[in-house]
Amino acid sequence: MKVNLLPHYWKMIATGIFVLAMGIWFINVSNPELLNLDPFKFSWTLKIIILSCLLLFVSTKEKDENERISRLRSRSLSSAVIVGVLVLVMELFMEILFLGKNAEITTGYELMIVVLLVYYLSFYIKKNIKTVKRG
Repeated sequence: MKVNLLPHYWKMIATGIFVLAMGIWFINVSNPELLNLDPFKFSWTLKIIILSCLLLFVSTKEKDENERISRLRSRSLSSAVIVGVLVLVMELFMEILFLGKNAEITTGYELMIVVLLVYYLSFYIKKNIKTVKRG
């Protein structure tokens, strides 16, 4: 199965944009009068930038893209989707259990961040595990 992914240098671009956004956030937190930004708009813009950077980061090729990497991507994606479904089911049970009084519903942004982080972390861990042949 041929998967169209972005070239590897997009990881550096995504990382650079993320670091720049975090720098602006740090400046805004330490001295809010300096940038004079609306907190509500700034937080949503920052969330969109973080999510976009994470999407760029996980949708780029590795330097050495091969069949093993493709299988790992597929397995990692399926485990990330399962975690996302489990989060939604857990939210449903929390809503039923607390009768809607104390439960918070996960936003799409939070769910997307969880799924993308689980995908990339499981992919990274599986990719870097050295397999040892026995016998």
